[in-house]
Amino acid sequence: MFRYRYKALDQNGKTVTGKMSAENPAELLTMLRANSLELISYNQDKMGGGLFGRIKTADLISIFVHLEQLEKAGVSIIDSIADLKENADTVKVRNLMHEVYEAIKNGSLFSESLAKHPDIFNKIYLGLIAMGEKTGNLANSFASIIEDIKWNNDINRKTTKAIRGPMFGILIMFVVLGVMTSVVVPKVTAFLTAQDIKLPFITVALISFSNFMKNYWYFLIIFPIIFFIIVKILQTSENLAIKVDNFKLKIPVFGPIIRKIDSAKFCQFFALTFRSGLGVLDCLESSCGVIQNKAIKKAILLVKEQVSDGQSMTKSIGSTGYFPSLVVRMFKVGEESGNMESSLQNIKFFYDREINDSIDKIVGMIQPTITLVMGMMIGWITIAVFGPIYGTFSNIK
Repeated sequence: MFRYRYKALDQNGKTVTGKMSAENPAELLTMLRANSLELISYNQDKMGGGLFGRIKTADLISIFVHLEQLEKAGVSIIDSIADLKENADTVKVRNLMHEVYEAIKNGSLFSESLAKHPDIFNKIYLGLIAMGEKTGNLANSFASIIEDIKWNNDINRKTTKAIRGPMFGILIMFVVLGVMTSVVVPKVTAFLTAQDIKLPFITVALISFSNFMKNYWYFLIIFPIIFFIIVKILQTSENLAIKVDNFKLKIPVFGPIIRKIDSAKFCQFFALTFRSGLGVLDCLESSCGVIQNKAIKKAILLVKEQVSDGQSMTKSIGSTGYFPSLVVRMFKVGEESGNMESSLQNIKFFYDREINDSIDKIVGMIQPTITLVMGMMIGWITIAVFGPIYGTFSNIK
């Protein structure tokens, strides 16, 4: 099987481009004609990277919504795929569905056809679909996948908001302070340094700080870059990466949010895989893959080892020290009641609100903090500049 980049004409005479895998150019021509496309030219693609590039989250949701609706209407899966390959909004999705359609026609199960594209469909979703094929209830599998994609996308959006908002505010603050100390202050203090008067410490400090900013401003740009590079280098070592991520969890304000987000992700994916019929150990293994923080990920692997040795989930999770007490309590309720999925969904509901509130608090703190710092800076400049001038005028008789 080879990958080809092609250029073709559609029924309206419009040129379209895309990627498709085929055994040879003749099969590529046949597959394109099946899609009402006439081949113009092609090149064999390099094997690096995903065949279809990045499928957008909205497109992925659209695929599963379409499949869920047609499944509920009683349409067979191959007819649903055929409809998608003809009517999907993007060329990437049409090409993807065409390959899935061909694989199903050749005797593969739907889950097996999707498994050929691991860069698009993760193992958890494939497991849910495979379970739906066995039970004959694919609609529920599609509904669970849609819910999870939307929830995960929402969590990622919140995480981005929590990081980018404060960073942008801090950047603006430093830019303004840099302009004030390197451009505005030197012009104002030039008059004072030209006078034959003894300057107070606060004024000397301002002049020194202004000179430093004016002459060595590039250090403020280089230092964060070097620091970022050093952190990345340290993270190439597994032990150091765990220590760095563990330190992140202890950072005031941000640490608790990181802990809540990863706890919510862990519980969401554990509930999802548990619902699909996987065993507890497999659920822990799958849930571990969605956690970014390496310290928490190591803790989950330790929980897996302890559970495999016969220890309860509640005791194992509680002993890590990484999960909030709410998570531990809900796992305990789930184990005692036998309704683990419902208990973990309660965590998701609670943390959705907690994460939103925490992020809103951080974003709400940015403006007052910037205003306070800028006010202190302006106050410093005002006292340092006008204090000596007022003192000079008061000494004039």
